[in-house]
Amino acid sequence: MKLNENTEVYVDKLAIRNNIMTLGALVKNTSGKPESIEVKLAVKFENETETRILPLPITDTSIDEHGNYVGYAVFEYELDVLFANKDLNRFIVRLQAYNGSRYQDVTVDNQDFDQVKEENEYLCTVSEQRIVIKRKKPVTYLNHWILSFFCSIYRIIEFGIGTLLIPLFLLDGIYVVLLGKQRWLEEKTYGGNQIKRTILFAKWRYSSFCRWTINLATLKRLILNVSTSFLSLFCRKKCILFVSSRRSDVTGNIAYVNNVLQEKNADVLFWLEPGKTKFIKFRKVFCLAYKIAKSKVIIVDDYTPVLNDIWALKHRKLIQLWHACGAFKTFGFSRIGKDGGPNQTSRNHRSYDYAMVSSSEICRFYAEGFGIDEKSVKPLGVPRTDDFFDEEYKVKIRQRLYEQYPALQGKKVILFAPTFRGNGVGSAYYPFEKFDAGALLEQLGEEYILIIKHHPFVTDIHPVDEAVKGRVLDLSKESEINDLLFITDVLITDYSSVIFEASLLDIPMLFYAFDLEEYVVNRDFYYPFKNFVPGRIVRNLTDIICAVKEQQYEKEKVSSFKHRFFDDLDGRASERVADFVMELLN
Repeated sequence: MKLNENTEVYVDKLAIRNNIMTLGALVKNTSGKPESIEVKLAVKFENETETRILPLPITDTSIDEHGNYVGYAVFEYELDVLFANKDLNRFIVRLQAYNGSRYQDVTVDNQDFDQVKEENEYLCTVSEQRIVIKRKKPVTYLNHWILSFFCSIYRIIEFGIGTLLIPLFLLDGIYVVLLGKQRWLEEKTYGGNQIKRTILFAKWRYSSFCRWTINLATLKRLILNVSTSFLSLFCRKKCILFVSSRRSDVTGNIAYVNNVLQEKNADVLFWLEPGKTKFIKFRKVFCLAYKIAKSKVIIVDDYTPVLNDIWALKHRKLIQLWHACGAFKTFGFSRIGKDGGPNQTSRNHRSYDYAMVSSSEICRFYAEGFGIDEKSVKPLGVPRTDDFFDEEYKVKIRQRLYEQYPALQGKKVILFAPTFRGNGVGSAYYPFEKFDAGALLEQLGEEYILIIKHHPFVTDIHPVDEAVKGRVLDLSKESEINDLLFITDVLITDYSSVIFEASLLDIPMLFYAFDLEEYVVNRDFYYPFKNFVPGRIVRNLTDIICAVKEQQYEKEKVSSFKHRFFDDLDGRASERVADFVMELLN
């Protein structure tokens, strides 16, 4: 199929073996400018009740003998974890490609379908230019409380038998360790402690028999589940519970929504505990269980592992207030197949009933990232952006910042706010040598002052020459970046989502993308970067200096960008989200 005048996309391979579906697609571009091509593909799966979007990464590119771009995309999708209800009797597969403004379906005909292999229990056909996959022998799915009851009884019996067999597992461990029929651990690991080896072997046998990993985190999760289910029998579910593993106080989106809910006299509870499940103390596990039992709606503001696989969530509404605006860098399941991306079997994010976003433009990307249905993503706005429409708040913040940092007054403020490199907290860094603050300020003159605001994951201090230290403020560990935007004249960033908030204030932007090609390979974006960003792209410090001196920011892109990624520019996102929550509660 022709995607546009120069680009063709078509299905090259489709094969199903057991529960693995392999899909391949070929992309050809005849523009003669292969270096400027950014083709993006995705696959949309649909059954009778659910929709799931997953990326189809291009794994190989080349230039043919005529100088044309050829890209090949292939990926293996695990069908068992595709849909929440696991209904794989009949589902539709749509290959989608980005045409420069939106994703559109790639039509399929029988000629393109020659490479399809029908194997095992599946039958593949083409209907209305889309791929339809059916089981040859339909499977009946019993989603009934009776089935759940007998499954629970079976697991209890399995657990009981495994517990009774612990002495046998210990004897087996002694046999393995003393007779040396199987080495379980290297000698250096536990200093030759035979008792530890025996216990570890018995633990492994017990875990394998019961299909249950034995550790402190698993035990706490079991206690949390059992306690929550038991308390739910007696508690009246009438509360709204805010849960966060990101913050320890009522700030961010949580604060804005909570303020409106308090005005509506809602019964609100909080569980604000940064960290993971295994770090929660036993007494706090029971406290969380009680709060979940009392709640009908649970609201989170980021990835919250403490709520993974909680049985009681099936009877409550879980809402995600994601901390970022718009859709820029890929996250969650959009990173499948990339370094640091999740496994397809991961349950992270997939239990959300609803997710709040800033515009209808990006609903499909959040559905893809979270692994949920696109209908569950609501473009009601990002509550914490309400301050950008409050003139009194902006004046107050400016006054506070000028009092706190007198050097800012009367100066043109450049805010340098890049994102981190690496896969997360443990490996995050920024290549400081790429941004020489001293060289920049020496060229720009005394009228400019620089604020450095690195991502919270970057813990090292950005080095600054002694000659310009009086004109540089490193506020990476001190100030809220949104507040800094109110005094910013020019924003220099790279791939940070701060650009969405900056667009609300019409701030001119420069995009310092010195490693763009590498970043696309390792992280990637939801849109082709060069056609997406609302400002000028620069590749080195010289380009930055020239752009600032000549005031060449391509600022005309900001307005259309803002209206594209914010459906409502009225400062009432908190009200809309709170009203939605109250509807669910009532």
